[in-house]
Amino acid sequence: MRQLRFHVNGLELNCLDYGGEGKPPLLFLHGGSAHAHWWDLIAPAFVDRYHVLALDQRGHGDSEWPKQWEYGTSHYAADLEQLIGGWGLGAPIMVGHSMGAHNAMVYAAAHSDRLCALVIIDSLPDYNERAVAFLRTFADKPARRFASIDEAIANFRLLPRETLAPRDILDQVARHSFKRLDDGAWTHKLDRRTLIREPIRVWDDLRRITCPALVVKIAKSPVLSREAAERMVAELPNGRLAEVADSYHHVMFDNPAALIAVLNDFFREIK
Repeated sequence: MRQLRFHVNGLELNCLDYGGEGKPPLLFLHGGSAHAHWWDLIAPAFVDRYHVLALDQRGHGDSEWPKQWEYGTSHYAADLEQLIGGWGLGAPIMVGHSMGAHNAMVYAAAHSDRLCALVIIDSLPDYNERAVAFLRTFADKPARRFASIDEAIANFRLLPRETLAPRDILDQVARHSFKRLDDGAWTHKLDRRTLIREPIRVWDDLRRITCPALVVKIAKSPVLSREAAERMVAELPNGRLAEVADSYHHVMFDNPAALIAVLNDFFREIK
């Protein structure tokens, strides 16, 4: 694995390159408060067929932070537009989880012709207003500081909290989640202002996503109901539905093998 740096809309964005250079691109987008290493258990499964990349979206992971608050869905989608328009790799399959899937839907609604296919994992086209308000309460709190990386890792928690993932998997992703400050303390890499959301409503634009699209319902997650998932598929001109059992929201940790199988099935369909 290597790190790539892309200059996009005045920011330097970090991107993990898992390998497969010269093959068709496959781009993974993490959810809110996450980062590209969220895909470490998933991405390597596809390097035999694709050039596999995972982006640290602005304000997340090792990507730069804007000076002012610029974390609306329109900002993330504009980054995708400039990234894909200038990277010279061709039209990707785009796989997004949660906030990353919402950003991907907005991008796809405007640029479906620039995608080979789209995968939407446990994400609604429209944000729940209560969720937006809830996340804002976290944004207003100061970032926690820890005396050591071991203390930081021990205090690492997912949001939502529910998970079936073993502790060693959480510890590994946590190791990529913190940075050391000049005074020696450790804190999360995340710009907490990313928790102030300004989402775009996408329900009415789903019909503009004409590329093949897969909606992935996660069985134990309350984020995307079966009814909403079926409605999304009905709105998408070339949509289909899959479900992953034995997982909460963070499916890449809870049941990575099942997610890989679902993606493999879809990728075989769109060849």
